[in-house]
Amino acid sequence: MLFEKIVSPRTTAAVALCLVLSSAPLVACSGQSSAGEGEAPTATSQSAAVDVSSWKTLGDAFAVQTDSLSSGWDEHYYVSVFKAGDSIVRVVGKLDADSYAKIEAVDWSKEDAEKQLAEATDAVPLVSADDLTSELVSQDELDKYVGKKGEDLIDDGWTFQSYYMTGGDQTGTYFAKGDLVYMITFNISVSDDVDDGGASVMGATVAEAEFGGASDAATDPSRVG
Repeated sequence: MLFEKIVSPRTTAAVALCLVLSSAPLVACSGQSSAGEGEAPTATSQSAAVDVSSWKTLGDAFAVQTDSLSSGWDEHYYVSVFKAGDSIVRVVGKLDADSYAKIEAVDWSKEDAEKQLAEATDAVPLVSADDLTSELVSQDELDKYVGKKGEDLIDDGWTFQSYYMTGGDQTGTYFAKGDLVYMITFNISVSDDVDDGGASVMGATVAEAEFGGASDAATDPSRVG
């Protein structure tokens, strides 16, 4: 299952809301601290591209959503990255005071939270819609990093995002490449309170790597425009 982190900019840290709503059109089980754990879409030449040109509202975009990865908003924009079949799409909606208030009023403790969110975002006009599928690093390419060092990822243009698994024999991290993030596991043990911006894994060996979801930057509304 993929996980979604729904982030309000009023929070100062990543907030994961696990809404076990796998059948919902807008919200899946959440957390980009686990940034969308699950299988990556299959990016092949046979995969039909999503036609985003006809979308006018967030409702139009979410109508073709098959899995949710991550969303964020402020009083100006609602940004979401989601799967549409074999494609990964990023959409930006322009909020007004009324739509922002409705999104803020969604009660995530209720069973109908996904319905509340759908109603709040349905008519929000789109600013942009982009197919990110071409950015996806294939599993074959990810496997080539096994045995390499964290610093090799940095040299290849990756950005350390956060730790998600600490205190054990191995350490789990999120590294971003473009708008997408990947779960990179290293053969090293670090303390649970580590906060060093990834320095601990720069010289460590990669044990495994897999697709994680949307990067924090991809759904940061303050980066729009």
